[in-house]
Amino acid sequence: MANFCPRCGGATGPTDAFCGACGTPLTGGEYGYNESANPYDAGAPVADGGAAYYEDGGATVGPSFWGSFAHCMKNYCNFRGRATRTEYWGWIVVNALIGCGLQLVALFATLGAGANVYSAEATTEAVKGLWNLAVMLPALAVMGRRLHDVGWSAKQMIGPIVLGFVGVILLIVGIGPENFAAEEIDAENIPSVGAMFVGLALIFPAGIWQLVLGITAGFVRGTDGPNRFGGKRWNPADVGR
Repeated sequence: MANFCPRCGGATGPTDAFCGACGTPLTGGEYGYNESANPYDAGAPVADGGAAYYEDGGATVGPSFWGSFAHCMKNYCNFRGRATRTEYWGWIVVNALIGCGLQLVALFATLGAGANVYSAEATTEAVKGLWNLAVMLPALAVMGRRLHDVGWSAKQMIGPIVLGFVGVILLIVGIGPENFAAEEIDAENIPSVGAMFVGLALIFPAGIWQLVLGITAGFVRGTDGPNRFGGKRWNPADVGR
């Protein structure tokens, strides 16, 4: 059983009279928390918009499903800590809805201005590309935090990115930039068949690796209790407060 300061949430000993972090008197004010218990049910202090924070690898409460997008945008490039499945899927769904909404607005605005269908399609693709670029870092960050929740290092995401990038470059060089951009590839004018096959050989495992990471992030349950990346991360629906 561990105790926590009612003011700052810092871990305290069961017989401490004052919090060692902020000096708050603890007589009658400490909060007991057992690893197997719900920290909210144990009366843990609430701070920062409803999240209960503890020191020394204690538990935290993640955002709600619909609040996940705003939370991830606030943690734009934060790869530290852990994220729940609710946070991860909330980010994916809301991000997709916003992206589709922006494309529809761009489509109707372009058509309404008198542009033809091809111009409208090009505009929506440009909007899609800009939006994906804008949310690339928070998307990687929340996936990294989700991998932390299951005990995996976010650095594993570097592998498929590097393999895929190198593979695409070799594929373009092997096929030839002119052939790669053309509608049909001229098999007789491929500069390097070897580079092309090496590129494909790198892209394939990169895709498998990324698929494994995606399945893990989306469906594997987080570790119970603290791990090397932080304390237990609770869903708001689990805390009943």
